[in-house]
Order: sequence, then C-alpha cells, then structure tokens
Amino acid sequence: MFYWITIAVLILLYISAIKIMKNFTNIKLTNSLLCIFIFLFYITGVLIVYLDVGANDWNFTNTLPVANVSPFMFFTSPIFFVLSQKLKKYYLTLIALLSVGMILSPIISCIYFASISYRFIPHFLLDFFAHFLLSIWGVYIVRTNQIDLKRKQCLISAMVLVFVATTMLILNVIFDTAFFGLSLNGKHNIYNFVIVENSVLSALIYFLGLCLCLFFGYLLQTFINKRLSKIVMQKNI
Repeated sequence: MFYWITIAVLILLYISAIKIMKNFTNIKLTNSLLCIFIFLFYITGVLIVYLDVGANDWNFTNTLPVANVSPFMFFTSPIFFVLSQKLKKYYLTLIALLSVGMILSPIISCIYFASISYRFIPHFLLDFFAHFLLSIWGVYIVRTNQIDLKRKQCLISAMVLVFVATTMLILNVIFDTAFFGLSLNGKHNIYNFVIVENSVLSALIYFLGLCLCLFFGYLLQTFINKRLSKIVMQKNI
C-alpha cells in the first residue's frame, strides 16, 4: 500500500512542480537549492543505511557513487558550483537528458517492491525524492532556457556518462570489482538483477539501456522545448 501511495504522491508532485516552476524566476537560486537538496537527500540516505546495516552489507554498497548512475550523479551534484560556464552547460544538458530515467527509476522500484511485498523502509523515500528532484531539475533547466538542445551538445554530454560507465568497466576488469554492475567476471548485474548469464552480453545490454534512457530524455526535453516555443509564440500573437 505504501509503495502505491508513494507512486501517486510522486506523480502528483511531478505534475504540480512542472506547472509551478515557471514562477521560480531566480534561476541561480533555484539551481543551487535543487543541487543542495539532491545531495542532502542522498548523503543522508547513505548515512542512515550505513548506521543500520554497516559498511559490508550490499544495501550500503548499493548507495555508493560507484554503484550506478543515480548515486554517481547525486554524489557529484555539488561540482555544479565549481564548474566553468563552458563545462556547466554540458553538465546541465546531462541532467536534462537523465530526466526520464530519474523519474521512472523510483516508480519502477515501487512497483517491483510492491509486487514482491517487500517491507516499506522509510529511508527509501530519501532515494526516491533525490531521483525526483534530479528529474525536475532537468525539466526546469529546459523550461528556463539554460541550455540549447543542439544535437552535438547533447551527444557530448551523453558520451560523458558513457565514458564514466566505460571507466567503471575497465576498473572492474583490473580490480575484479563490479562497479555499475559491469563485471566481466561473473559478478555482473543490471540494477541488482542478473538478466543474462553472459557477462559481456549483460554489459552490452547495460550500455544499450543507458543510451536509450538518454535518448528518451532528449526526446522528452525536445518535445517540452517545442511546446514552450509554441506557447510563447501564441502569447505574442
């Protein structure tokens, strides 16, 4: 029941946030607050899990930045404050491209937990809302014209994340680890699910899924951008 309530709340908040975000005209302040709260939700969740189960439990290791894309983005979000303007546009573009994946992640997690009757753990909400805020930030970035959705810029931003995942894969081969679930030595998984037994095929599926997630994010943001342009044009007529 709690998971279905969480899904309903997330969807309602998401729709409401998109409708009212036009009122947040102080872009610098809004960006800063979103960035700070994303990091605070994330780091608080990590500390709670650590105090609950310790450093060696898989629940804790799954919260670490090397566990997957989401915790990596949450942990690195403060770099927004120190990036140059040139690099910042690529970072903001990456946030925008991840908007679809970030809102789908908590919804899919809730559906899965509900389907297996997994006990509701309150600190899950910290992770869910960190995803929620990062997705909303991506939409806000586009709605406030902070980036130009040029294909080259989007491609470069997407390749940064693909490069990060590739680096994790290389480190896993060298040190026999499973960062991002990209192990080639039988420790592979895709968000804790072993979809196929073959490690190489699992890695290929992971990268394909990552690219599709970014592509769908691009499609959504392009749609939003076009819709906003039409609305502005209609108001000026």
